[in-house]
Amino acid sequence: MYRPKRSYIILLGVLAVILGMAVPVLADGPSLAEHLRAISSAAHEGVEAAEAGDIETLRHEYDEIHEAWEGFEDEIRSADPMAYVELEGALAAVKEAVQAEPVDTTAAKQAYEYLQVEADEFAEKFAAGTSTDSGSNLAANLRAVAHAAHEGVEAAEAGDIETLRHEYDEIHEAWEGFEDSIRAQSPTAYVELEGALDAVKEALKADPPDLAVAGQAFAHLQAEAEEFAEAFEAGTAPAGEAVEATPADLLKNLDTAYQAVESGDTATAAEQVQAVIMAWPSVEGAIAVKDPDAYTAIEVDLSKAAGALKSGDMAGAEAAIERLRENLAPFAAGTRYTAFDAAAIILREGLEALLVIVALLAFLNRSGNADKRGWIWGGALMGVLASLVTAFILQRIFSAAIAGQNRELIEGITGLVAAALLFYVSYWLHSKSNLKAWQKFIDQRTSQALARGSMLGLAALSFLAVFREGAETTIFYLGMAPSITLTDLTTGLGVGFGILVVVAVLMLKVGLRLPLRPFFQVAGLLVYYLGFKFVGSGIHALQVAGVLPATPADFLQAVPFIGLYPTWEVFIPQLLLLVAAVAVVMYLRSQHNRAAVPVR
Repeated sequence: MYRPKRSYIILLGVLAVILGMAVPVLADGPSLAEHLRAISSAAHEGVEAAEAGDIETLRHEYDEIHEAWEGFEDEIRSADPMAYVELEGALAAVKEAVQAEPVDTTAAKQAYEYLQVEADEFAEKFAAGTSTDSGSNLAANLRAVAHAAHEGVEAAEAGDIETLRHEYDEIHEAWEGFEDSIRAQSPTAYVELEGALDAVKEALKADPPDLAVAGQAFAHLQAEAEEFAEAFEAGTAPAGEAVEATPADLLKNLDTAYQAVESGDTATAAEQVQAVIMAWPSVEGAIAVKDPDAYTAIEVDLSKAAGALKSGDMAGAEAAIERLRENLAPFAAGTRYTAFDAAAIILREGLEALLVIVALLAFLNRSGNADKRGWIWGGALMGVLASLVTAFILQRIFSAAIAGQNRELIEGITGLVAAALLFYVSYWLHSKSNLKAWQKFIDQRTSQALARGSMLGLAALSFLAVFREGAETTIFYLGMAPSITLTDLTTGLGVGFGILVVVAVLMLKVGLRLPLRPFFQVAGLLVYYLGFKFVGSGIHALQVAGVLPATPADFLQAVPFIGLYPTWEVFIPQLLLLVAAVAVVMYLRSQHNRAAVPVR
């Protein structure tokens, strides 16, 4: 008879224990449908308490329902935003009724009955397992928006401003829960619905609002919601993925659309406006951060332009497209680095590496070790090769990582890393602006290498001098690349490299000696300017990516040339940098003056 080995029995026992522990974890907790049925049951008890005039039980049932609701409301919000809004509204009505003094039992009963009906309805829906992102569910959400918009129309007709604003708040809260699903499935539907919702928001900004304008805005939103609800249900909603584009690309589309409208070519105009709508999700984040009012106006006019072209209203389409061009124009340039910036990077980094190489060669000549200059050149060559390899690797990594919002995220992180390096380099340059300090720095490093008798040490010095500058240059250009044109980049690189070659020939062949103090001071100021700009553009990119908040500073104007944007998150760090720069300069100057005072 076969007897299992004891080790197998122990192993099976352990597995049984693990499975026993896993079962409770894997077992589903109460489903959303079960949670809602429990709410419905408690609401029914609230109805009975109202009929019996039992105020204490009325309030007790509300407390129990509220506590239970807090435990799963986030799941409801994620699964079905409209269900969340309607249930939250029903619960708020119960709260208002039971907390009144004295309690109106009739009103309390009606509130509990409404909550019970809502809970039952959505319990059935969740039990059926309807998918949040399915066309039928999006259609149901849009019909709920249309219903709320219709109530907004009626409120405008009745002059009920409080209800007008309440309906907008409900619609907006619900929309935030499923707008991403709409955007993913149909950018066209997303832009037109978002524009219609923004029009309602604009209409309600006035105090008091113009009831006629508000009514028209709600009616337009209702029509859009009903149209796309039918399209999603029938599976005919305009599909297509959002495309990557820049504000400048969108402006070109709008220019073409405007010309088409003027010439009566409705088809071309509609095609170009549709291209803008498809690309809008890729730029809306940046525009919303820079100018929320322009963002809202653009979304409203995109919807109006598309609607006007659809209905054949060429005058309306022309007006909407013209406004779109005006609002997008300031963003077409965006954050830009120039050919000057590109040239400054390679020139400054290259000159610093060149200074180190020349100083090392000069020291070898002075110390009678001219025969060892080959080690310096060998190390420099290896530094160049290592820099090229690093640049290639980083470029491939960044190219793979940059996509959509990741583009802004990577740009922001790279910009801030580049800024940190630049500020360190700026401080280092200022600290070495004294000729004695620079000479001491070079002599110490070279003497140590010669004292050890290691030629590899000399090669390592030149290698590190070149590789450090090369790696820094790569990071700086990666941070700059998304915001500079290819023409400016190549022009800057060409001019900077050309000047660098001329200076190198003059220093190595003719014996030209750069005035170190002015060079280091000017280079330090240039580096500080670039670092200041990198900080502003880096923080701004992270704001666009949604990583950092954006609090408007209305007294500021955007100045992309220095990386200044009108938000407190950009302004405060840059202000601190100015203060720190003044403090560092004063400190270094005091150190220099102290060193210059003769000792008695």
